Amino acid sequence: MAMLGGAPLLARCLLTATSIGGWEGMLSGSAQGLACHSMRGSHIALMATARPSDRGLQVEQLVAVVDAGRLVNPAIARQQVEGGLIFGLAAAVGATTDYEGGVATARKLGQLGLPRLSQSPEIVVEFLDSDRDPGGLGEIGVPIVAPAIANALFAATGRRIRRLPLVAAPV
Repeated sequence: MAMLGGAPLLARCLLTATSIGGWEGMLSGSAQGLACHSMRGSHIALMATARPSDRGLQVEQLVAVVDAGRLVNPAIARQQVEGGLIFGLAAAVGATTDYEGGVATARKLGQLGLPRLSQSPEIVVEFLDSDRDPGGLGEIGVPIVAPAIANALFAATGRRIRRLPLVAAPV
């Protein structure tokens, strides 16, 4: 929180995410990790719960709190953030496309390897009330997922992972 002294809106998102998610303060074995990010006039904090399991990396929950200013359409805003979190999760664990001649080989959404509903963690998205002008929500959920999961794995195992894709046991 001390590092966010000049970013009160981001700090408020982080405090709210930890409150909603039941943050255990980086206790060893807690399997909880945090990350926060600002872009295009919006702010997001994410608490991830993830741990290694016999099936590999298990992401159990993502709790996101967003301050995007005044929401024009709250339902669409929620969908934007949820979709970004799913894309961020897929990218963090290595679901991607190959490229041939500078063109993506995946030509349809189903070819990207995105998690199915049964494979997705519980996702909680909360928006903070604000009278500020609306901010951008297009991709705000994508870049925050990998660092939050990496921090959760550190809390669970005591080992830092500094490469993507994230795996339960570092190579």
